[in-house]
Amino acid sequence: MALLLQPPLKNLRRINPGIAFLALLLACAGCIGNPGDGHGTIVSAENTSGHIGGACSFDRLIGSPEVHLMEADACYFSTHTPVEFHRDLCTHPGVQVMVLEVPDNWITHADVERLMQEIDSTEPAATVFSPFSSYWPFNQTSTAGNEALFLIEGYRAGRYPPALCSLYYFHPNRTEVRSWWETYGRWNFPEEREAVRIIQNAYPELKRYPADTFPIKSIRTERTPEGWYVAFIQEGSGVPIISARCYCVGNDRNVTMTGEVNQSIMVMVPDFSPKRCG
Repeated sequence: MALLLQPPLKNLRRINPGIAFLALLLACAGCIGNPGDGHGTIVSAENTSGHIGGACSFDRLIGSPEVHLMEADACYFSTHTPVEFHRDLCTHPGVQVMVLEVPDNWITHADVERLMQEIDSTEPAATVFSPFSSYWPFNQTSTAGNEALFLIEGYRAGRYPPALCSLYYFHPNRTEVRSWWETYGRWNFPEEREAVRIIQNAYPELKRYPADTFPIKSIRTERTPEGWYVAFIQEGSGVPIISARCYCVGNDRNVTMTGEVNQSIMVMVPDFSPKRCG
């Protein structure tokens, strides 16, 4: 079945930590609170710091904000696995954990296999949020199941955290996650959005897709037993399609260019086959 992908949200996680710290200072000055309540919440360091442990400990991760942003992220996440991080969240349910970014490919298939066993857990756990979140989860507790799902979504999205906060901004669908796991995840096959991301990483110029500016750029996908066929299409005015580039992402994640359309064609976009490239 062919699907039309919507324009992705802008990835905010790689902004300079200095800018993030400025946002944090505004938060601590009372500029950030629950959405819609009209009041900021002043968060002091003692609310979240705990005692300072080793140089790469969880205590340091949740400690002094300026140290955390400049050092603790890289230190902690380079020495702890996602499963260990999840365990730390469960053993510190009374804190809020600010995460700027984690190493690329930090969450692995093996981690997800372990985390899938936790998605129904109601055990209390710490909440996770981005420095750029306008919602500060002050005095709120998450669950082990929700944080496992937040990590799994990070694996699927290719970034962690995958949303600004594991509460309020994140609404997991356990039924959908189980369906994804049985269809793709368990077998370590790429799903649709990963297939698109793999191609765009291999061909950076395709990161401009999809886009609503003229000429409109859209993405069509088609799933087959051997993998995903993906078409990057430029739509015309008066003529349905100006050009298209087609690729296949195999179940092994290898990318092959399968075709190219270099002239206007009278094929409506919903009728365009990424597999036939026409």
